Amino acid sequence: MQTYVAVALLAAFIHSFSSVYSKRLYLLASHPAQVAFYSLFSTGLLSLLLLLLIDFSNPTGAWLDLLGAGGCFALGDVALLIAIRVGDASFVVPLIGLKIFFIAGLSALFLAETYGPLVYAGGIGAMVGMFLLGDGRLNGNPRALALMLFTTFCYALTDIFLVRLFRAGFGTLEVMVYLFVVSALLLVPFAARTLKGRYRVNRRFAGGLLMYGAVQLLGGVFLMLSFALAKVATMVNIVQSARGLFAVGVVWLITRVGLEGMERLSRRQYVMRACGAALMTLSITAAIVANR
Repeated sequence: MQTYVAVALLAAFIHSFSSVYSKRLYLLASHPAQVAFYSLFSTGLLSLLLLLLIDFSNPTGAWLDLLGAGGCFALGDVALLIAIRVGDASFVVPLIGLKIFFIAGLSALFLAETYGPLVYAGGIGAMVGMFLLGDGRLNGNPRALALMLFTTFCYALTDIFLVRLFRAGFGTLEVMVYLFVVSALLLVPFAARTLKGRYRVNRRFAGGLLMYGAVQLLGGVFLMLSFALAKVATMVNIVQSARGLFAVGVVWLITRVGLEGMERLSRRQYVMRACGAALMTLSITAAIVANR
């Protein structure tokens, strides 16, 4: 197994926890709008702890990529959290796999990435697996679906900018800090306008934000490392689709713990999602083997 594959799988596993846990943040927050902004702010602030470990490159000539990555990530992150709020996490999170559709086209257009038929077949199989992970429904919450289409397009653009930065010689940690800090700063004026005095954070919400931000940051380190090692977008995203698979297991685990504010799945949902998980595993494996 190539190193970037193992690293990307680890990132997907870690981020599945933060994605599912974000549903609980709405229970803890004093106002729902706080979640979309403060979750990203918490990750941005925690990423500043890494500044002492980073030898920053000269950003001259890369500002478009830095701002593009931060802006697209901010838009996608807010849209994702809103989608999780209006839908259920184990339905919404697997839809992140739709990003494979966008990333395949954008990476071919902007990064000159092309693969053999089996790799693309694996990507399509992973997308179908995610459809099953979402109960095989086409009649889900239409607002959540629309938000996820926007989310995945924004995330796909983010990955294009990230790969461009890594190909230009930027390091793993500095790209991650730029991503989280720039995206957080770009959201400040929107947060000020949206929250309008509802800025105060209660203690329980602060604790939840700390946990969410720490997990997001940890997953971000491994995700950036996978991009830095691979320097391609499509294959990393096919492997990252395992995030939806892991999310189903995380939902099962958290509901067994009895954490307040988390969704519960029926037996039929678990069976359907087990089928999706099996198809996704086979599809990701096929894509990895074909790309050796």
